[in-house]
Amino acid sequence: MNLVVILSASIALGLAVLYLPLPNLSPTFDFRLSSSKSADQVPFAELVLKNGVIFTSDSSLPFADSMAVRNGRILGVGNYSSLQGLIGNETQELNLEGKVVVPGFIDSHVHFIPGGLQMARVELRGVDQKAEFVSRVKEAVTKLPQGSWVLGGGWNNDLWGGELPMASWIDDFSRENPVWLTRMDGHMGLANSLALKLAGISSDSSEDPIGGTVMKTALDEPTGLLIDAAMKLVVTSIPEVSVTERREALLRATGLALRRGVTTVVDFGRYFPGGSPEDPWEDFADVYQWADYSGKLRTRMCLFFPLETWSRVADFVKKSGRALSDWVYLGGVKAFADRFKQCTIPRALF
Repeated sequence: MNLVVILSASIALGLAVLYLPLPNLSPTFDFRLSSSKSADQVPFAELVLKNGVIFTSDSSLPFADSMAVRNGRILGVGNYSSLQGLIGNETQELNLEGKVVVPGFIDSHVHFIPGGLQMARVELRGVDQKAEFVSRVKEAVTKLPQGSWVLGGGWNNDLWGGELPMASWIDDFSRENPVWLTRMDGHMGLANSLALKLAGISSDSSEDPIGGTVMKTALDEPTGLLIDAAMKLVVTSIPEVSVTERREALLRATGLALRRGVTTVVDFGRYFPGGSPEDPWEDFADVYQWADYSGKLRTRMCLFFPLETWSRVADFVKKSGRALSDWVYLGGVKAFADRFKQCTIPRALF
């Protein structure tokens, strides 16, 4: 089946597009006319991309050199001469100079707002040495006043040989600042000794919470690592992120997505083991709908919610449908069915 291309908002940044089904089209990819329209009714393109290598994903015309766009939709794809009828006095033309245009990428598992928040915190993604891990945390501590939380994450112990980090790595320079650093998969976090103290975690602590583990040494001392539901012990001590911070995080994450050619994401939100099932709903109302209504969304969002709130999702879909706009789609629900297993997951974003 031939495909019509819906142009993403990232055209100015990445020239990436999304494909949606359309009935069979001619091999010339001329989308301008239907049997009910005459030639003088065809709108001129707002933008024509030319002299590029445009991948169409259609076997009858796998590549083209030009594309005409209007109102975020493709009017025609083919060689430059075939699009002359779409070029008016106000049409802008962009010479791609041989650059490649492909459909926008879809990241099928992200946590967009947490990822955007992380971008303004201690970045440990890609760190492959213990010394670098320690150095980055220390640098962050020196930039904050005493008592402020030092937040960050993205670390992957597999990159430096597998040894799991411990509070003792960072305690010497963070005695006055609680620290919380999540692993790249969101199922484990490292707290320094002050954060453990604020959370009431010690060698005398009670049994592990259901669905989680407080890792301890052979002497029953907490190492600083908390797994799955145990992370809630520390997370609940961290000051709540404001609506403004979450909105800024969404826009920050959107910018990163577009720079990498990602135009659609499947977002599982601020929902992790031990977390509140209300967080994704607060973000839905305060952040996603705000961004949608104010015209600030530039990536298409497929949203998932905690399984325990499935009835609210069902009611919302029954009332409004799944597609809330051109930008927001209600995907379904998410649940955790097992305990944490250390893993390395390749991701484009968060």
